[in-house]
Amino acid sequence: MKKISIIFLITISNLYSDMVRVDEMFTQKSSLRLEASIFYANIQRQNNVIAPVIIGSGIGSSPIFAIPAILNTQKANQDYLNFGLNLRYGITRDIEIFAAPSFFYQHTNISDIGFSHQDDYNFNNFNMGFVYQVKKENKYPSLLVGATPIVIEKSLFDDKNTKSKMGNIDYFKSYSIFATSYYTVDPVIFLLQGGVRFSLKRKFDGHSLKIGDVLNLSPMVYFALNPYTSINFGVRYEYKFKDRLDNKVVVHQGSSIAYLFGVSYEINPALMVSIDINSLDTNLYASNSVNVLFSYRLK
Repeated sequence: MKKISIIFLITISNLYSDMVRVDEMFTQKSSLRLEASIFYANIQRQNNVIAPVIIGSGIGSSPIFAIPAILNTQKANQDYLNFGLNLRYGITRDIEIFAAPSFFYQHTNISDIGFSHQDDYNFNNFNMGFVYQVKKENKYPSLLVGATPIVIEKSLFDDKNTKSKMGNIDYFKSYSIFATSYYTVDPVIFLLQGGVRFSLKRKFDGHSLKIGDVLNLSPMVYFALNPYTSINFGVRYEYKFKDRLDNKVVVHQGSSIAYLFGVSYEINPALMVSIDINSLDTNLYASNSVNVLFSYRLK
């Protein structure tokens, strides 16, 4: 089989911060909100594998970032930059819908027999989804549920023999379902969120790929420093099932824990800025990331 390095640009939800911002988690009826984010991650891979590194929870309108992977037995250091937009609208008092395109740039340093590097940039994905508020917070915790299909995913394939780059577009191959609950004991908010991400088989260059499903659970705490500023911290536990290439297991990541920290500031009643930091170390790779998100209420 010819040697191919493969870059997958796959996200399960829209690409913004790793953490749910409680104050902005649900868009009220007839309200329209635009969010823009700039996300940076550094990925240290012990071995390059066929499936992408997936960062983030994908809970509600919180995003998932999928860092492109390279199919080779070698180490790599990747710098990944993503720009995403997200449009959110409350169609009723209990239902919010959202849609999000995203774009990326990546620089990869590869060490095998020698050293090489490559730069890639392209459209990433377009996804849509909804959040349903089953129960508002009162005497008991709130409950929100939702789902997100990835409508369009862009994949790039690098053939090292011919040094050519092939493109591929997949439709409705990745999905996420989720639930979130929180409870306020002023000035502290306790939040618990969980979900599952799953992918269907996809084809590339005569091969089939099945990316392992992922279960995640995140307990978090939010603390209001003042009426305009809040901080949050927590952990995210994930279990990723086996990735399969042509029905053969190629990698099994298993369990991992990410450490999360963030701060949010309300510039004015319509505009909020958030900065989120994520640190993760698994048996396949280590990653550190930072995301800056601007959230603006249009009406």
